[in-house]
Amino acid sequence: MNNENKIYLSWKWVDDQINTIGDKLENVDIEFVSGIPRGGLIPAVMMSHVFGIKYISYSSARMLPKDLRNKTVVVDDIADTGVTLKEADEMGFITATLSMRSTSLTAPRYFGEFITGDEWLVFPWEKLDS
Repeated sequence: MNNENKIYLSWKWVDDQINTIGDKLENVDIEFVSGIPRGGLIPAVMMSHVFGIKYISYSSARMLPKDLRNKTVVVDDIADTGVTLKEADEMGFITATLSMRSTSLTAPRYFGEFITGDEWLVFPWEKLDS
């Protein structure tokens, strides 16, 4: 894939998406935030700091009883195919992604930017040649 089919995202873009998701979560009772390894780890930790929500690992979150799962936001960078989010959704977590493609089979409950194109998104924590 050449650079013409890639969109290089900035840290400001990430901050904007986190704030967009945070605005949507304003009246939701949240106990924990967790990130899907790998792409969701950095945005989940950022959400934890910005909104003062306790961060827990995804493996720990999966051990939570159901009444706490529905108070836990599981974050990923993108809902692309939706396969990664499907398990979290089926386990009863609140799901959130920085971006979502129209082709995703599983939609997160909350997301930042809706992506209509098929460009490869390069997040700021990834290598430029990813």
